[in-house]
Amino acid sequence: MKYTWKLTSFFVFPIIVLLFHLIASGLLNLYIFFPHLDIPFHYTGGFAIAYASAGILSYLEQEKIIATLNRIVFVILISTLTATATVFWEFMEFIGDQLLRRNIQVSLANTMQDQFLGILGGITWAFILYKRILR
Repeated sequence: MKYTWKLTSFFVFPIIVLLFHLIASGLLNLYIFFPHLDIPFHYTGGFAIAYASAGILSYLEQEKIIATLNRIVFVILISTLTATATVFWEFMEFIGDQLLRRNIQVSLANTMQDQFLGILGGITWAFILYKRILR
C-alpha cells in the first residue's frame, strides 16, 4: 500500500497538465480562439511525463526495487520513456479520431509537431537532470 500511494503521487503533475488541457480544449473551447495553444500543452506534457518517470525510477532505486542505474543510462531512459509515451498519446488521438469521427489530429504535420514538442519537453527535463548529475 505504501508503494502504491507513493508511486501514484508521481502522476500528479502529468494529471494537472492533462486537466488544464481538457478544460482549455473541451470546456472553454480555447483552441478555437488560439489554434496553437496545443504547442505549450504538448511541450509541458512531455516535460511532465519525463518528470514523473524520473521520480518513479528514482523512488524504485531508493527502495531497492530496481538496481541503481548509471546516471547517463538513467537520463537516456527518461528520454526514451517520454518519447514512447508521446507516440502512444498520438496513437490514442488517431484511434479516437477514427472511432469518434473527430479531427484532433488536424494533419500529419500537426501530429509530427505534437510528437516533437512532447519529446522536446522530455529532453528538456532529461537535460536538467544531466546538469544536476554533473554538479
